[in-house]
Amino acid sequence: MTGMPELSRFQARDGTWLAYRLYAGTSDRFAILVHGSSAMSDEMNGIAKAFAATGATAVAPDMRGHGASGTRGDIGYAGQMEDDLADLVEHLEATRADARPGTRFALVGHSLGAGFAARISGTPLGARFERFVLIAPFLGARAPTSGAGNRRWARANVPRIIALDILRRFGVALGEHLPVIAFGTDPAAGLYLTPVYSFRLLADFGPDFAWARTKAALAAAARRTAVIAAGRDDLMDPAAIARELKPLGIDVTDLPDLDHMQTCVEPTALAAIVAAAKGA
Repeated sequence: MTGMPELSRFQARDGTWLAYRLYAGTSDRFAILVHGSSAMSDEMNGIAKAFAATGATAVAPDMRGHGASGTRGDIGYAGQMEDDLADLVEHLEATRADARPGTRFALVGHSLGAGFAARISGTPLGARFERFVLIAPFLGARAPTSGAGNRRWARANVPRIIALDILRRFGVALGEHLPVIAFGTDPAAGLYLTPVYSFRLLADFGPDFAWARTKAALAAAARRTAVIAAGRDDLMDPAAIARELKPLGIDVTDLPDLDHMQTCVEPTALAAIVAAAKGA
């Protein structure tokens, strides 16, 4: 955690002040770094410093519902996290002299944050990003890329998720504030981590619930997407990641000696992530 800057803030369209950490660079390249489930911006400190060392500016937000951004474990409405990301891009363009219109942005996500990046790649907002880098990506509970370790890390109320998802499809938002998933966090880390998500946070932060739609979004953005897989990933299935994503034309880099969390800190991973964001 050395070299981690203090939190900065920007105001989202609903008036809420959201937190992020800025690692200033010297070029016109920007990387927005999205942390994983239950975490916050400090998880991305090693990756952010690696980008800044190359001259790129790295921006690591506390995604709404995490850390110092909004209400822990919840958001206000469907699509709010996508709105927040758009507001962050606009904030950077308005406040940074090196972030003029046309600035080259990369969206880099780890684990659940990688699933969020995958979903964004298939939206109109995805056109704002020239590169997507998915690190040890969680691509959905029904995706073949998810390993058995996810059942130890997260426990979901599946019947409630299914019921609320059906209601949402009919335009009914009733009950979306209810908790639907709990993570295996240490209670002593409650000051820093977010142990429970509401339905609307889970639906917004991560991939689409349907693997087919996630796969279609990835295929459409394949030329702009790179994946970093951990060979000893204790949550995902690295062999399935390569098997499913390489045929789509996505570049998959396997780091055989690393586990899920080491992809955020080990030098070999940091070098691969920066290279992938450059399209190298």
